[in-house]
Amino acid sequence: MTNILLKYLEDRYKYKIPEQEIKVPGPVITISRHFGCPANMCANDLAELLTEMEGLQDNPWKVISKEILDQAAKELGLSPEKIEFIFKFQKRSAVDEILAALSSKYYKSERKIKNTIREVISEIGKQGRVIIVGRGGGAILKDIPNSLHVKLVAPMDFRVDGVSKRHEITHAEARKLAEEMDKKRSQLRADLAGKKMELGDYDLIFNCEKFNVNEIVRTVANVSELKGLI
Repeated sequence: MTNILLKYLEDRYKYKIPEQEIKVPGPVITISRHFGCPANMCANDLAELLTEMEGLQDNPWKVISKEILDQAAKELGLSPEKIEFIFKFQKRSAVDEILAALSSKYYKSERKIKNTIREVISEIGKQGRVIIVGRGGGAILKDIPNSLHVKLVAPMDFRVDGVSKRHEITHAEARKLAEEMDKKRSQLRADLAGKKMELGDYDLIFNCEKFNVNEIVRTVANVSELKGLI
């Protein structure tokens, strides 16, 4: 009887995964924005503040951007330049698609590229301790419990004024640029996420006319702590 019980306990332990070895996806924070809102500034400052709050300088939070393009290109066996048209909001013409397919064994369809980008974003989010700006990250990573999704908005006139000053263009040109970029970013989010993003899909929404970068960063950091991300 003793031997039977011992074997049972050994077999049961052998197939049990120690709790400390179980990797919970995340934590991850995504930031989406209207054109003209300071998402990158917020992301960089937030990564520094979260790292400081945790006291883990050897394992800092990271802002992920170009890494998505590089990793997706690597997965596809292409150079980053071959797929960056996706993030430049460009589309291949039907003629370009045909010529590229006929002329290169390394040709990848636009659908394949977008699927790979989606998979890369999903994997990076699951690895955790990252802040992803744009790229449809909010929708792609919405099912990760250990996540926080932020949206930066602002009235058009406020954004036009800022864009006009930064790019040294007229208000009319700035308005046209903002409208075009908002539309293109919305379409890219929908393409990568498989759905149109609504305001209700985000956890926190900030009006950048009312909140400055420091206020946004500190609020997101505090909420991250309350939600157990740090």
